[in-house]
Amino acid sequence: MAKSRRGRGAPIRAAIAPRFASPGLAPSLADLLPRAGPEARLESFLAKKPGSTPIPTAQAREAHHCTLEGARLFREGRAVEAIPIFERSIKLNPGVAAYHHNLGAALLFAGRLEQAIQPFAAAVSLDPNLASGHFQLAQIFDNLGHVEQAIAGFQAAVALKPDIAEAQFRLGEIYLERGRRLESAAAFRAAAAAAPKTLKARIAEARALEASGQSDEAIATVRGIVEAHPENSAAHEILGKLLGEAGLSAEAAAHHDRAAELNPLTFVSWSGLATNKKFTAGDGPLIARMNAALALPKLTPRHRQSLHFALGKAHDDLGQYELAMQNFEAGNRVRALMGRLNRDALVRRVDQLIAATPPGYRDRQPDPGVDDATPVLIVGMPRSGTTLIEQILTSHPDVGAGGELAFWGVRDTPGKDVFAISSTPQATRRLADDYLTTLRAFGPDAKRITDKAPVNFIRLGVINRVFPNATFIHCRRHPIDNALSIFTTNMDTNFAFLADRGDLVFYYRQYQRVMAHWREVLPPDRLVEVDYEALVVDPQLHARRMVAACGLEWNDACLAPHRNARTVKTASLWQARQPIYRTSVERWRRYEPWLGELRELAPDD
Repeated sequence: MAKSRRGRGAPIRAAIAPRFASPGLAPSLADLLPRAGPEARLESFLAKKPGSTPIPTAQAREAHHCTLEGARLFREGRAVEAIPIFERSIKLNPGVAAYHHNLGAALLFAGRLEQAIQPFAAAVSLDPNLASGHFQLAQIFDNLGHVEQAIAGFQAAVALKPDIAEAQFRLGEIYLERGRRLESAAAFRAAAAAAPKTLKARIAEARALEASGQSDEAIATVRGIVEAHPENSAAHEILGKLLGEAGLSAEAAAHHDRAAELNPLTFVSWSGLATNKKFTAGDGPLIARMNAALALPKLTPRHRQSLHFALGKAHDDLGQYELAMQNFEAGNRVRALMGRLNRDALVRRVDQLIAATPPGYRDRQPDPGVDDATPVLIVGMPRSGTTLIEQILTSHPDVGAGGELAFWGVRDTPGKDVFAISSTPQATRRLADDYLTTLRAFGPDAKRITDKAPVNFIRLGVINRVFPNATFIHCRRHPIDNALSIFTTNMDTNFAFLADRGDLVFYYRQYQRVMAHWREVLPPDRLVEVDYEALVVDPQLHARRMVAACGLEWNDACLAPHRNARTVKTASLWQARQPIYRTSVERWRRYEPWLGELRELAPDD
């Protein structure tokens, strides 16, 4: 490593970033930091703590020698030995951002993600323009499941240095997961521009096509990449993802399998493999590979969580329910690191919501809302059957599929006038126009367009105020089956109530309170309730009821939702391609010995 030549010091230049989101795109720190010039002097390290006296020259020199020695050990692959030496350099001279950054790098290389947060945070506090510090912090938060903090870090990094391809790429993925398609496509294109004429750029361009709704073109592009680079795990991984979402499950599983074989540290492909295949007795070697991957060094929490849920799915397919639950519980222990449900805050919110929307609240509003019946919101608890309902409805030629849109969630912020009971007509119109523009991207000529974000159930009051003609379809499922499915599914969205049985039960009770309230105050012709168990027994009866509630003529295509060719991006993508089946009804009985608090959700009747 060259000696430090800049006033803030020079962080280690080494490829230390673990494989987080996109294999093949992770940069080295050398890609992120300016090169040192020859003009720097040791005096530039004579920093001082804020509010303290300057660091003596001899002390600064010793700190400088410590960081050089630590860097030497780091280069030799001895990061653990470098850590205490970097810590001493900080103790001697805490005002140099590079010293904190180097400690963070060594901790990260040693797999100590949570411990690396503090030194990287100190580095960007001392030098807010340190793009690599923001980037590394964002990657750590991303792997720990703190997505909002990850987004903020990636955004800060690319604002300072737009050519950080991996930061742009990961932003593209997160935006796409949240339905922010325009922003996603722009981020993927920025990732491509940051690495022109490279394989990285071709992969990013394919994802930009995906975000723009050009799924067939995206698949064709990635197929070409796989053919030209058959040993590239990232290409196989992304092709597997796209094929799975398009309903080509067998081919998707094959590419995920190949990606995992090339790079066992891939949480995407282990999850994708489990989602797109049904495990059989002949899959023993594959399950052994998955267990072996759990023992790999530098396995991040995100990797470990995905592997445990994938193994749980494998053992569930094989009827090995005790082994399955052991893995589901292990996955949830990792998922719990992202935080627990704030029960008091949830109760306060539900209390406030109910108090603000008493019976007749809508009639007392001076603002009549927007006379547009386009939105069809499918709500309920996650894993309650909402994907099946969307498949049925969007099989109708007049219904477009929006999927799980983040529109209402990102606007559900305290203090915004559009959620106040006294919201102005102008604010309502702006909100409605924004929402209709979002929906129209999924069906420019459709009479109705779905929005399948399940937890919009808590926002039905304000949505009904803005769109009094919108249709709400509430999907209900046996409470224990529903909660168990949540507990055993590795969902993209990590709600705070997922990982703990007690939190799940508590959240479910509040959900029941909210829906009982809407049942009382919303117009009965706007709120249609469908029981999953009844739907799978008599699909035609309930499909006709839902189509009629949307104000549409019946179409027989709604009886064959498995033939619906739309892209499905949820955890139910495999199930969405199957004919309607009943095997998920009373699934909880297979796991009865391990239900714990979930038993409390047993219906009274």
